This record gives sequence, C-alpha cells and structure tokens, in this order.
Amino acid sequence: MRSLALILITSIFVFTGCCNDCANTFIIQGYVLSNSGGSPCADFDVKLEHKIIESGSFNDFYQDAAETTTDNTGFYYMEFDRETALAYRISIEEEGWFPVLNEISPDLFAPDAPLDYDVITTPRADIDIVVFNAPPSYAEDKIIVRLLKDFEEYSTCDTEWRAYLGANVDSTWSCIIPGDIYMPYISIDQTDPENEIEIEDSVFCPAFETTEINIIY
Repeated sequence: MRSLALILITSIFVFTGCCNDCANTFIIQGYVLSNSGGSPCADFDVKLEHKIIESGSFNDFYQDAAETTTDNTGFYYMEFDRETALAYRISIEEEGWFPVLNEISPDLFAPDAPLDYDVITTPRADIDIVVFNAPPSYAEDKIIVRLLKDFEEYSTCDTEWRAYLGANVDSTWSCIIPGDIYMPYISIDQTDPENEIEIEDSVFCPAFETTEINIIY
C-alpha cells in the first residue's frame, strides 16, 4: 500500500510539473505547401511575430516571437514563451515565391495543445507581353491588347486595354503572376474598323521562369 501511495504521489507531482511548463509555453506547428499541386516547401524560413503588453503598456509594433525552417516534408514547429499578446502574425518569404503574411488570432492559442496551422504558398512567374507591328507597317495601323486575368494580390498584372497606333510598333511590358497557370489574353486589330481581327488565346506560364506572349500584327 505504501508503494502504491508513493507511486500516486509521484505521478501527481510529474503531471503537475508538466502542466506548469505547458502553462508558460505556446506551440504552433503545421505544413508549408505549394498551391501548385500541394508539394511540400522544404527549407523555407518561417517567422512568428506578436504585439504584446509590457509593463502595463501596449506596444503597437510586432516583435519576434519565434522562427524556424521547414523540413523536407514542409513541416515546421515553433515553441515560444506565453505572453499577453493582442495580435500574432506568421510570415514566410522565399526567393521565387510570393510572400505570405497571415494574421492569427490570440484566441486560437491554448497552453494545453499545439495550434495546427498550415500555410499555402504561391510560386511566381514572370511574363513579357511583346507587341510587334511586322513590315509592311503603316501610320493607320492600330491594335488593342489586354490580359484577361489579374489574379488579384498574387500578381502585378492588370486587365486594362493597351492601344498601339502607327507604324514600327515594337513594345514590351512585363508583370508577375502565379506560376504554373495559363494566362489568357486578347488582341483586336482595328486598322480596318469595319473588319476588325480579334484573336483570343492563352499561354502556360511555368513557375520560376519568364514566359513571352508575342502579339504580331
């Protein structure tokens, strides 16, 4: 009986000690995956920041809470001190990828369980749109061109019409889009207003590469 009582007392002591450790620590973990097929993003730097109250005052700027690097499966794990925080955010920046900056509510953290938080990243691609007026060219030649998708925050492209008038047109504009997608576009040759020539097409833009759209009229 004395041995059983000793075991129970020891178990209670160990359990209580674990809870005290957990009460002072938060954990966030998850996977960083590409939105292009869900492949794991290995060796990506992951940083967690927070806004905290110090000495009774609120600091209205983010401070580093923890940082780590993903493993070969895209998994990350960060353990950090529990503080009175009013906001958290997680950030991921990697060359060739659009940066990630997500706000996380402090209410999601609990001292008794890790917060599972997966992050989806987007690879980028560059695109050059080349408009060229092939000889013979004339002063009355006119073409209008535009892209048909802007991909919102994951792009510097727009869908505005661009007009080109006159002879010897040779123009290029560039922008950034998500990688591994098709970019649709349209061109309308308006040299003869009564017989406009409209062409609509798309081109596949591999991630981490520069793709050209050549519009020759």
